[in-house]
Parts: sequence; C-alpha cells; structure tokens
Amino acid sequence: MITKSLGQSIFLVAIWFASGVFGFTWLNASQSVSLTNEQIVELTKLSVPERLSIEGELLKPLLVPRVSGTEGNLKVQNFLIEELRKLDWHVEEDRFNDTTPMGVVSFNNIVATNNPNAKRKLVLAAHFDSKYFPPPDTFIGATDSAVPCAILLDIAHALNELLSSEKMRYNELALELVFLDGEEAFQTWTQTDSLYGARHLAEKWENTKLQDIHNPIGSDAVSRLQTIELFVLLDLIGAKGSNILNTQFNTSYFFQRLKVIERKLSALSLLSNADLELMEENEGYFGPLTVIEAGIDDDHRPFLEKGVPVLHLIPIPFPHVWHTTKDDASAIDHDSVVDFSLIMRLFVAEYLQVFA
Repeated sequence: MITKSLGQSIFLVAIWFASGVFGFTWLNASQSVSLTNEQIVELTKLSVPERLSIEGELLKPLLVPRVSGTEGNLKVQNFLIEELRKLDWHVEEDRFNDTTPMGVVSFNNIVATNNPNAKRKLVLAAHFDSKYFPPPDTFIGATDSAVPCAILLDIAHALNELLSSEKMRYNELALELVFLDGEEAFQTWTQTDSLYGARHLAEKWENTKLQDIHNPIGSDAVSRLQTIELFVLLDLIGAKGSNILNTQFNTSYFFQRLKVIERKLSALSLLSNADLELMEENEGYFGPLTVIEAGIDDDHRPFLEKGVPVLHLIPIPFPHVWHTTKDDASAIDHDSVVDFSLIMRLFVAEYLQVFA
C-alpha cells in the first residue's frame, strides 16, 4: 500500500444507517447488543496464544517469502485452504491470470465462510502475498501481512464452535474471510501494478448476480458484492506500539466499537502490558475518533469505490520496518498480536450477535 497524503477533519460522532443506490443495508446499532463482562470473559477463555507465536501453527507457515506466482505463494495458499477446511468452512478459490511488469502471473484469492447461504456478510480481509525484492534480498512481510492473515485464522478457530451452532447456521448474517493475492506492486505502485486480487474480486463480485426465490435473476438481482454489510481490512499489524487511526467517516461507529471493546478488556485486565503502555501514551491500539484523511491506497479501495462500507485497520504511521528486509519475525510483538486478535474476536462476536 502507499500513502498519498495526510490530513485531518473533525466530525460530530455520528452513525449512518442507509440503503443507498447500491442496495447496502447497514447494521442498525439499536439492534446491536454490546457484550456483557461475563461474555467478554467467556470469549477471552477461547484464546490459545501459542497459535500466534512466531513458531505457532497459524503464523510460522506464513513467515516465508510468498510473492504472487511463486512456489512459496502456492504453499501458503494450500496452508490457508487446509486450515479453513479443517474447520469445515466453505472455501472458494478465485484463480486468474493478469499481466504484470514481470509478465503474466497467476493469482488466487481465497474466500471462506462459515455459512455460504447467509444473505449478508461481515468480511474480514488481508493480503497473503509478499513484496518482490530483487535477489539476493528476500522479503518476509511479517506485518505485511503474515500477522493479519494469522489473526483471521485465529478468529475462525476461536469462534468456530459458536459459529457452528444451530442458531448461527440459519442466521442471515455470517462471517466471511477473504485472503487476497497480489496486493503488492512488482515494481512501482500504479493503478495497474498493485491490488491485483482486490481489483479482480471486487469486479467479479459486482458482476455475480445471486439467485433468490423472492428476487429472481434479472436487472434488480442482488450482486455478490451487495451482500457485504461491512468490509474490514487488516494490514501492517503486529509491531509493538502500533496505533490505528480512524480513516473512514461513514464507518466511524464500528471504529468506536473497537475502542470500547479494547477499553473493556483493559478494565478487566485481560490485555497485555503492551496495551497498558499504549494507553498511557495515547488511547491504546485504536486512536481518537477524529477522522484522519490518510489517502492510503490499499486492498479496500476497489471495494470502497463500488460503494462497499469499509473499515480500514492499519497503523499510522506505518511500522518502521515497512517494505524493508527487517519486516521479519523479529519485528513481531507477540503480546500485541494476541491482544489485537482478541479485540477483533470480540468485535466479530458482538457484530454477529453470537450470544443473542
């Protein structure tokens, strides 16, 4: 991803509920029930921190060079698919070829959901490819974005039993995990040399019409893209001291929910010392509600441009190891990773109302 500009705009804290020309229906906060302290403790007990260590089962397989179109990338694809199928999730592959400065390259987006028949989706997304560095250098991309991918897997593991309940199987709202290929530019970041997977998937889903007995295929049929209620993109997560700022006005309510969840966990002493240090320095992992017009180009853009509500979770400023060979296992702060995964787990559980 690249940063174009950085500015600020102050806003009145507001929640937008709309059904616009794109047909999106936003979560109505009046129907959203906050987690109780007892439920928070129960969800915290699902943590298995070792899974997210640099030698852990969910992170270690991702800490390898995985440039799109390479053997390393293919191995990571297979790992992601295997992990998700072990949980009995429905897995789709979006394979395609595209022209790059390195020639024609094969890409593959991986999409998994616990309930493919749900009419509405909460999407969590991250890219699994790593940036190409000319030999002899190699780039791991621990924060960019091995850790975010591991966090998505951890959420699926931790919540799988709850999401597999009879109530959730027949819920109209489901969790969908999207692992995007080809986020990184092969040479210089341009509109065509970047975001290969995101551009392809957004276009494909916009043109994929869904059959429904109440809405037969036709000009008014709902597209796959329109089933996305909220698209949450994780990127550059895992370094110590990272602070995520609010970059989207119309999803500020959800950013606020993350802040509330973090503060509740902190008040219950369920987060690490890494969080406590950040609380003293600023406002924790999630910064002020003030909207920052960051101008960051990332995998969310193709979806945002098509009207999808986006919550972009990326530290500002970027970690100091960004796009250097030092973005490897040594850049990861385990406590921060475990904390962030827990916060996101609670966010998903609250959004999907797993205890309702």
